[in-house]
Amino acid sequence: MNTQIKSFIIIFSFLTVYLTIVFFFNNILTVYLGWPGIEALLKPFKSLSTTQIILSSLQWMSYILIVAYCFYSGYKINNSKILDYSNKFSNFSSYVARSAFWTIFLIGVVDVIISLLVSEKILDYFLSGSALNFFTKPSSRVLYIHLPLACIGFIIGYIKKTPGFIWFATLVVFAETAIVITRYVFYYEQAFMGDLVRLWYAAIFLFSSGYTLLKDGHVRVDILYVKFSEKGKAIANIAGSILFGIPLCALTLFFGLQGRTSIINAPVLSFEITQQGVSGMYIKYLLAAFLAIFAITMIFQFASLILTSLNQILKRTS
Repeated sequence: MNTQIKSFIIIFSFLTVYLTIVFFFNNILTVYLGWPGIEALLKPFKSLSTTQIILSSLQWMSYILIVAYCFYSGYKINNSKILDYSNKFSNFSSYVARSAFWTIFLIGVVDVIISLLVSEKILDYFLSGSALNFFTKPSSRVLYIHLPLACIGFIIGYIKKTPGFIWFATLVVFAETAIVITRYVFYYEQAFMGDLVRLWYAAIFLFSSGYTLLKDGHVRVDILYVKFSEKGKAIANIAGSILFGIPLCALTLFFGLQGRTSIINAPVLSFEITQQGVSGMYIKYLLAAFLAIFAITMIFQFASLILTSLNQILKRTS
């Protein structure tokens, strides 16, 4: 393979992964912590304070340094290290997906219990005033219940190395069965029951996408692909990832995190909850965040696929 083409593919993979990380953290700094963003330096300096100029410059530097690192690493990397980077990207994608599954499992169980206690006014017997409002106020439930559970979920995801798709899908079946039984046998139904199923369904489809790509389990039209040689399949995987897969995920992430009013940032900032009132789960903001997790895990997995396919081509041409 031509050295320039090889370097381009590696650099593209590195840029995709590391710019995603930088963009995500800069979004947190800008939208959630009040940093000025890289757009600030595009304005007249007279309208900016010294602090804003410094912070915006640091954000610019993060992009410049990571681009320089990607070009340097892309040209210097040995063929023997390509698969190592592929595995690192894939392992990170799997870790985020595992941790997200555990997070949503914990939040789903705890929040549905709280929603049950609130909707049936059971908490009224034990709490009153500000203590009772704590469980019905979105910001309190998100910051002091959901956020610690998310931290626990990412710790479990680090310890547990196996994906939890099968058992999680089984839980969805049990949850849906419970809704049917309580509705038609006991004539009981609350909004939080449907919210839980929607939450877990969305998690299964969006979080398992990266793992499905890793195992080559996504549906594809195999009219031409099955007839390709192993090298031809590797080239098709690289081309498909560069031209279609990564751009789709990058656009999802870019427009979803484009400012405070974007489709992902806005619900998370406002702690947007269910449309069903206090009887539902406080998880609607999580459904928006799922899009970011989906895009990030898929970008990492596509980059891993590109490097794995490149490694296959290099082995066959060496």
